[in-house]
Amino acid sequence: MNRGFFITGTDTDVGKTVVTAGLLATLRKRGYDIGLMKPFQTDFIEAERRLLSPDLEFVLKFVDLETDYDLMNPIRLREPLAPSVAAEVEGVEIDLTKVDRAYEELLELHQGLIVEGAGGLMVPLAKNFLTPDLVKSFELPIIIVARPNLGTINHTVLTVKVARELGIKVLGVIINGLKEAEAGIAEKTNPEVIAELADVPILGIVPYIEDLDSNADKVDLARIFEENVEIDKITNSLQVTLNI
Repeated sequence: MNRGFFITGTDTDVGKTVVTAGLLATLRKRGYDIGLMKPFQTDFIEAERRLLSPDLEFVLKFVDLETDYDLMNPIRLREPLAPSVAAEVEGVEIDLTKVDRAYEELLELHQGLIVEGAGGLMVPLAKNFLTPDLVKSFELPIIIVARPNLGTINHTVLTVKVARELGIKVLGVIINGLKEAEAGIAEKTNPEVIAELADVPILGIVPYIEDLDSNADKVDLARIFEENVEIDKITNSLQVTLNI
């Protein structure tokens, strides 16, 4: 009985936020009351005397959510580092109870949540607290976002295997940012090899979208994800608790 899922990556900058935005836009367009949470944001931005999450700001270009900002992103840190390291550099202590309270409040507001992680699976979030600890405390399965190019087999299979060894359910892998015109033999064979070696579903292969951030108002991200991701396989994991 999943009340959502957790988006993690094989590394940083693999497009977790793009996938989060695409899945959230698609599910909400289908009528699901799914909310958003980015528990930890490093490298925040300052605008109009406010500290903002760049990842949250990106997603909100594609999805209309009026949920309290501090619930969606309870922890914001300045340095572009792993959260626990950024907190140590800034001399602050991360309050994990604040994250737990925000998560519970969001579940009272929405039927389910998409939670986006920070970087890859084994990122330290606080002292003696890694991303898998957060995922297990939320009792969510994960969707892994992977690159399409050479090297992604190793990164993705390792992520799947470690997640399972830690008792985390893996819904599947979404390969993000494929440039079809430049795809070589690695890009063409990687999905099948990953699926076989890791025994994991490839939920979709999302094409690279040029200047997505600056052209957000012109891009139908929900349509792109409907066409390239097996959304039904994802919604099947939610139907037990989401009464649509």
